[in-house]
Formats: sequence, structure tokens, C-alpha cells
Amino acid sequence: MTAAQGGEERAAEFGRLFRAYVSSVRGFVRTLVRPSDVEQVVSATFETAWVKFDDIPLLSQRAWLFGVARNHVRNHARAERRRLVLVDAIEAMRPAEDVGLFNGRVDTVEVAPLLRALQSLDDDDREIIQLATWHELTPAEIAEVLGLNSNAARVRLHRARKRLEAAFADESGEVTQ
Repeated sequence: MTAAQGGEERAAEFGRLFRAYVSSVRGFVRTLVRPSDVEQVVSATFETAWVKFDDIPLLSQRAWLFGVARNHVRNHARAERRRLVLVDAIEAMRPAEDVGLFNGRVDTVEVAPLLRALQSLDDDDREIIQLATWHELTPAEIAEVLGLNSNAARVRLHRARKRLEAAFADESGEVTQ
């Protein structure tokens, strides 16, 4: 017998095993996992059966397959618990959805002149102001974001703040010193 014939015979024997027990294994697995997970566990069970085909005891194939399925269910449950812990951790890190720019503390009408002043700045000034105030980055972090050295970022931030102050004075009618 050639290797190809041996492989074909093994595949045929596995096909008989699969057809004989797939319904039983599927029924067993249905009692242990959510309906959406049944086929994944059944597939994993028969994948293991294929890999360990020569180790399956002839007189207790069904019981052996149930044992393998049970192990896959347990692995699946552990993975699901890890996934849920990760989802919970990510959820805990997410900011509250109701937190806005002003977090309910400031009337947007009061800050309208400031927002118009900010809008009047050029893109570079607006970006550096937003990085510093809204994203709370330090000048060193801003330098990294913008590809500058730390001193250049400090100078640009200082100048942008001065231009914002002047634009705000124009918008609000306040006199700056």
C-alpha cells in the first residue's frame, strides 16, 4: 500500500467516524455552550480527532469524542472569561459619554468669544493651543507630536497663547495689558 492509499484510507475512516458521531457531539456541546459557539467547539473537537485519529479507542469512540469536546468547551469558557475581563477593563477606561468639552460647568454662550478667537487663529496656532489645553499635553509631549525640539514647542505655545489672548480681546471687547 502506498502512502497516498494509506492517506485515502485514513480519510475514509475519519469520514465514517465523523458521520457516525457528529450529531451526538453537536447535541452534547449544545448543552454546554451558547448556540453561537456550538459549531466552533464541534469543529475543534473533530480537528483534534483528526490529529489524534490513531489514538482514538475503537470501543469508546463516542466517549472519547465527548471528552475532547468537554475539554474544548472548558478552553472556550476560559477564553470567554478572559475576553470579558478585557472588555470590562476597556469599558472602565472609556470616558463617560456625557462628559463634553465643558462638562456642564460653563455656559457655551459665555465662551463663544473665546471659541471665535480660537477659530480666528491659523491652523498651527490652533493645533498647539488645543494640544496644550484640550489634550493636556506638556510642551515636551507637544514637541514630540509636532516633531520639534522642546524649546521650540515652548516658544510656539507661548506665542500662540499671546495671539489667542489678543484675538479674544478683539472678540470680547476686553482690554489686555
